[in-house]
Amino acid sequence: MNSAVRAPEPVVEATAMPETVPALFQRTAAQRPDAPALYFKAGARWVPINWREYARAVNRLGNALVAEGLQPEDRVALWSANRPEWQITDLAILHAGLVTVAIYQTLAPDQVKYLLSHSESKVLIVDDRKLLDQLLQMREELPALRRVILIEGENPGMEDWVISWEQALRRGDEFGRGRPGLLASRWQALQPEDTASLIYTSGTTGVHKAAILTHRNLTWTATATLQCFRGDANDRVVSYLPLAHILERVVSHLRQLCTGCQVYFCPRVDKVMEVVHDVHPTYFTSVPRLWEKIYAGIRDKMDQVKGPRRVVRDWALLMGALRTAAYERGKAPSPWVRWQWSIADRLVFRKIRETLGFDKIQVCVSGSAAVSPDMLRFFYGLGIEILEGYGLTETTAPATFNRPGEARFGTVGLPLPGVEVRIAPDGEILVKGGNVFAGYFKDLKVTQETLADGWLKTGDIGELDKDGYLRITDRKKDLFKTSGGKYVAPGVMETQLRSRRGIGQAVVLGDGRPFVAALLTLDRDSREVRGGPDDPAVKRLVEEAVAGVNRGLSHPEQIKKWKILDADFVVGDELTPSMKVKRKRIAEKYGSEIEALYTVPKTA
Repeated sequence: MNSAVRAPEPVVEATAMPETVPALFQRTAAQRPDAPALYFKAGARWVPINWREYARAVNRLGNALVAEGLQPEDRVALWSANRPEWQITDLAILHAGLVTVAIYQTLAPDQVKYLLSHSESKVLIVDDRKLLDQLLQMREELPALRRVILIEGENPGMEDWVISWEQALRRGDEFGRGRPGLLASRWQALQPEDTASLIYTSGTTGVHKAAILTHRNLTWTATATLQCFRGDANDRVVSYLPLAHILERVVSHLRQLCTGCQVYFCPRVDKVMEVVHDVHPTYFTSVPRLWEKIYAGIRDKMDQVKGPRRVVRDWALLMGALRTAAYERGKAPSPWVRWQWSIADRLVFRKIRETLGFDKIQVCVSGSAAVSPDMLRFFYGLGIEILEGYGLTETTAPATFNRPGEARFGTVGLPLPGVEVRIAPDGEILVKGGNVFAGYFKDLKVTQETLADGWLKTGDIGELDKDGYLRITDRKKDLFKTSGGKYVAPGVMETQLRSRRGIGQAVVLGDGRPFVAALLTLDRDSREVRGGPDDPAVKRLVEEAVAGVNRGLSHPEQIKKWKILDADFVVGDELTPSMKVKRKRIAEKYGSEIEALYTVPKTA
């Protein structure tokens, strides 16, 4: 390890936040019984659930789980989209002293079977009949699973195994009347070091590992994020990234337990901007792919402007760029730029924010994967500051964050208060703090390889600047060497390609090959590529994008050949639920296309 260590800021102890999740929930529910907590959409109307109703539902389901005879630290799985019942179930599990096993809704049946078997889950709460039907096909292979609770849909008449949500709540009521105080004694006996959840890593390499997160991991991290950027009871938060992903769980579920804010559920990713337009959130977290789509949509509409309006557009964008340039220098814009930008804001930028639903936004966060610095600069010029952060499942999501008003585009910011970051001699990022997980479930060997003296080996490559801002250069496992001996970091190149108009996803290839190549998909929402992969105009657009990226690379790193695929990558197949590419899966699925890129045409 080298000596480049960011001196951690202390986590403020004066907040006196409880260190178990149930204690944190009970504290907030008692303080805000009549305030709205959760919102779900029924038709065109947003329906609120207040904190008293929320707490009652948690109590009822918690008693139902205890009634099943489950013992402390038994595992209960949750396989559902984002909805109020997700958070109610998670809290009910934890109140009963049990462990939540979070399952992505998009996983294939065999993956779900593995997670349920590996975790030895005894109860499963499942979203709807579609997922239940998949489960029924593997029932005989899940002998440890004794009960299934169906959140929505008709009970298939399997009283011995499947019960409805309402049936479970009624059983909880009956059990609670007969054993009053038992559920409270279970959660009050919890210790901060007790396991709260198993989060299975998203499997970019094809292997799912179960990260053990403790109650302290969850409460400590949520508290630490509140010292990076504001949050209060008046916040409106949209929950749309999978709650099975620890990032969404921290930013919309756990932070809510600290602040008492309002959470609006969007169960479908493709509907998120409709919800944003409805809700006008004050706090919003997303992955780069959504920011890229919003960016492409704004630029597309701007490009359609004609005549005098085009002059106004160009002037407004110039003022945005000047404002951003001052920000990056760490200085306030000149009075003239501030005046000009305020006019541009009234004429152009404010209308864009209102149209999107970001007119009330106070904090925007981007995580899970790298985002183009130029895109962040563009958004800042529009009056939307996006704060890029970095973390892993093993760091309970965030390890570093850019701070409001102090962001450095191209970096993932400073460590959270109480977190230390080091760079090992080989460039690997090491992290230590209260957010670092307890190890991998049933895998002592990998745990010992990953954790050393409290330091987590992240598997990512990066560097710290003189002020302690972290820059990610690539995944250690993603680095490859061409047959000519040149090491290539594909991640940065892929981020740059995705930021180019018309390109959806990009995978850079070349391990053991004579040159670097790429597989690309088109952004079907972009007007320029509607002609499809065989359209000469589309090919020219992609060729220009690749050439633009190549200009910033050394000759051995440059992309020599590329292919546009007919379809975009799909979450659950080529993409993880957090929208990272699965390189192993792509190599399997597109093996013939990859070989064709490296096949030398035969001469006559």
